[in-house]
Amino acid sequence: MLCSAHISWLFAERPYLERVAAARAAGFDAIESAWPPRPGDRYGLAGAVAEQRRAAPGFAVTLLNCAAGDARSGERGFVNDDSRREEAEVAFEEAVELALATGAPQLNLLVGRALSGVPRARQRAAVVSAVRSFDALASAQGLRVLLEPVNALDNPGFLAPTPDAAVELIEAAGCDDVGLVLDLYHVARAGVDPASAIERHRERIAHVQVADHPGRGVPGSGTLPLAELLELLAGGGYDGAVGLEYEPHGSTEATLAFMHEPRWRALFE
Repeated sequence: MLCSAHISWLFAERPYLERVAAARAAGFDAIESAWPPRPGDRYGLAGAVAEQRRAAPGFAVTLLNCAAGDARSGERGFVNDDSRREEAEVAFEEAVELALATGAPQLNLLVGRALSGVPRARQRAAVVSAVRSFDALASAQGLRVLLEPVNALDNPGFLAPTPDAAVELIEAAGCDDVGLVLDLYHVARAGVDPASAIERHRERIAHVQVADHPGRGVPGSGTLPLAELLELLAGGGYDGAVGLEYEPHGSTEATLAFMHEPRWRALFE
C-alpha cells in the first residue's frame, strides 16, 4: 500500500501549494487533495507536483476530488440538483483536466446533501444520471470515478451516508468500473462496523482514507483499530493508496510519529 498525504487537511499551516513540497519533505511519496477552491492553487498544482517529480520521479497524486460547491455554506457536492447539471458537467470537465495535468488516476465525486422541497427520487435520479455520464467521460481519458460515503451526523442529509448507500447508487447507474472511497472515519461515524464494510465491499474499494474516531484526529487519538483494519484490507488483496485525512490540530510533522511504529511501517514497506 502507498501512504498518501491529504494536503487539504495535512500541512494546512502552510499555503496550499507549499504543502506539496512539505509532504515529500516529511517522507510521503504521494499526495491527494480536495478540489482547490482558489484558481491560483488550481493553476499551480500541476507545477508544484512536477517540481517534486524532478527530484523524485515516482512522486504520485493518488486522488483528486471534483468541485463540491460552496463548502463553507455546507455543500458537499451538487450533482443531485438537476437544475445545476450544466454547472456539474463543466466542473467535472475541469476536474478531468486537472487530474490529467497532475497525473491523478481517480476522481472523487461527492453526490450532495438532500435539497429541501425536491423529492428524494428526483435527486437520486440526478445522481445516477451524472455518475453514468461522468464515468463515460472519465473512462475515455483513462480515469476512474469514485463515490465516497460521507456520514450524515457531520453532514446531515448526505445522499450516500454509508458504503451500502454509495454502492446502491453505483449499481443503479450500472457502472461496474466506478469505485468506492472507504474513509474509515466516516464509516465509523455513521455507526457502521468498518471491518464488516470491508468484507462486504472489498471488490469496490479503490481508495482508502483514515482518521481516528471519535474526533477525526491522528491515528492513535481515538478508538478505531486503524492498523488492524488496514491489515485486513491488505490481507484481502488491497494494494492501493491510503490517504491520511485527519485534523492535525497544529503542526502536521508533530503528529507523524505513529508512522514510525513497526506495525504502521510494515503496512507501507
